[in-house]
Amino acid sequence: MKKLMIKIAVTVIILLILFIPIPHGTYKDGGTKDFSALTYRIVVWNRINAEIDEGNNVKKVTYHKTSVFRFPDNFKSIDELWEIETENKLTEKQ
Repeated sequence: MKKLMIKIAVTVIILLILFIPIPHGTYKDGGTKDFSALTYRIVVWNRINAEIDEGNNVKKVTYHKTSVFRFPDNFKSIDELWEIETENKLTEKQ
């Protein structure tokens, strides 16, 4: 009975380590927040970008979205994840 309880406790601890996200702070790009676990990464995008409209005027646009990046993308830097996000954003518009 004692061995069973130890196995259950070890299993629960391993699952917590793998799946509980840890906050990594807020970036100064408009307020993007980053949470990561060993198996996935959640990025709450709040990024200020400059876009050019039809009249060649530059306007500020804030990008709001929550993205989940699974293993192995969860170990990439925030800049690499932004490149992935912009590629996904461009394919969604088409």
